[in-house]
Amino acid sequence: MQSKFEKFARSDFALEIRERGKIVFRSKKDGVGGLLAFVKKRGRRHRDLVVFDEVVGRAAALLFVYLGAKEVYGLRGSESASRTLRQFKIKFSFSQTIKNVLNKDKTGPCPLEILSRAKTPAELYNSLKG
Repeated sequence: MQSKFEKFARSDFALEIRERGKIVFRSKKDGVGGLLAFVKKRGRRHRDLVVFDEVVGRAAALLFVYLGAKEVYGLRGSESASRTLRQFKIKFSFSQTIKNVLNKDKTGPCPLEILSRAKTPAELYNSLKG
């Protein structure tokens, strides 16, 4: 899987989702926009889902749980994402672990990180699906 992650890391995609070894979705959207588009297009539950993501925060981690992901690989992942993925027993690997995902101005935490703090995976998805 590491060679597939390295190939993703060199691509210009922010998100790549594989199911049963085949690429089923790619997105260049920042944040959780790509994940929400995937759920809208493909539904909720999948088998053998492996996700490659540029930045994994707690909000993304909860959405991976919501999707039933088996493995998650990130270029950068937050400490809270690590705790969440461990809690739900999802295998993961981050090239770099960061304290927090920051907002676009880098002046504080990402608003989705704040929103996700007291939510279950389903509650977060329902609050974001719009």
